[in-house]
Amino acid sequence: MTATPRRSVRTASALVLTSALISSLVACTGPAASGACTPVVPTGESAGYVEASGAFGNAPEVDFPTPLTTDGTQQAVIDAGEGEAIGAGQIVDFQVSLFSGDDGELITASAYSDDEAPLRRTAGSEIDLLAEAVQCAQVGSRIAVTGTIEDVFGADTLDPGLGLANDDAIVMVLDVQAAYLGRATGLPQLGAAGIPAVVTAPNGTPGVTIPDEAPPTELRSHTLVLGQGAAIEEGDRAVLHYTGLLWSTKTIFDSSWERGAPATFTITSFENDPNGIVTGLADGLVGRTVGSQVIVVIPPEFGYPAGQAPATIPDGSTMVFVVDILGIEE
Repeated sequence: MTATPRRSVRTASALVLTSALISSLVACTGPAASGACTPVVPTGESAGYVEASGAFGNAPEVDFPTPLTTDGTQQAVIDAGEGEAIGAGQIVDFQVSLFSGDDGELITASAYSDDEAPLRRTAGSEIDLLAEAVQCAQVGSRIAVTGTIEDVFGADTLDPGLGLANDDAIVMVLDVQAAYLGRATGLPQLGAAGIPAVVTAPNGTPGVTIPDEAPPTELRSHTLVLGQGAAIEEGDRAVLHYTGLLWSTKTIFDSSWERGAPATFTITSFENDPNGIVTGLADGLVGRTVGSQVIVVIPPEFGYPAGQAPATIPDGSTMVFVVDILGIEE
């Protein structure tokens, strides 16, 4: 492309956006070595014209020539981080600002706040351009990505009143803050008597077979896959994929796998911290290591107090959780 005179792009007031636009931004194996990683989005000239300044993790001051067009999706590193390159399937947290390639106006941005969760995607997945762009990025990097509205939000998904067409060029600046495992990656361990059997699908989703017998009356926690990462301490914020089942009906009542995104929990009892989890699950995960898959069988006395359980969990239920420990937030 031919560069036109540069126009300074500031993080001015964004356009008024529909809730669909905002929610589409929020919705999202072991690390690959830098030299071995194959990016989904190639390096390109258009993305190379984008400059950004300001502290990492804060809303950047962005500058690029307008109008900026792009030949397909492209990326360029603005500031390289020192972390590992992110492999396909890893969970990535990042902040992002999106600008119109036509006039450089800010379209929308993530929160850039410690009080709100960052955006999260599975690297290399086909959810959108954001998920594809973070594959092979190094943690701690600030990268520029160019594409179209359709690449990020899908075709014909935005309110026409926004004046944004599917093929309008878009410029994004991403700060790649953290990366976690996409599933348990440790060494398989032997099973244990009286513990439900677990088989894992190729994408990591567990299948659980609960035995036709009375549930244990004591809390049971057993490591199915032993990871080599850091051990969870009480009070840690852990990133987890999980499936929760009722022993009595052998049915799933909750699953992050079904939602397509892991969750982050404070590993302590909600009796001690309103942001915590049920006592039995907290006790069953403390001391377990990142990269592990753990099954926890929780008798009623270690679960929800009577009348406080979600509607999907009857009082007096024995719960079974299969949990992949993907990482610990810093």
